[in-house]
Amino acid sequence: MLVMFHCFDNDNQLQIRLDTLKSHLTWVEKNMTSIKVAGPLLQPETGDIIGSLYVLEADSINNAHRLLKNDPYYKADIWKNITITEFKDYAGTWVGGKNWPGAR
Repeated sequence: MLVMFHCFDNDNQLQIRLDTLKSHLTWVEKNMTSIKVAGPLLQPETGDIIGSLYVLEADSINNAHRLLKNDPYYKADIWKNITITEFKDYAGTWVGGKNWPGAR
């Protein structure tokens, strides 16, 4: 299953992000097989980082959340709000076109 984590930063987290970046990227590399897509969320007007988006593959939402909890960003408590939802990869170039039930 795919699980999406939409994580919004607490205020003034840029320095903590920068201080934690190296260990965060090490975590990303270690868990690349479970990470389908991930990256920073940006403020449209300024380009400032305001959070993170992850789509992780795991056998349950709890296991995906357990994986995220090992991310140094999570451990640094930079996020004020995390929305967790199951995600279906039904269409788009990343999934090779259409992938919904019954699609050919």
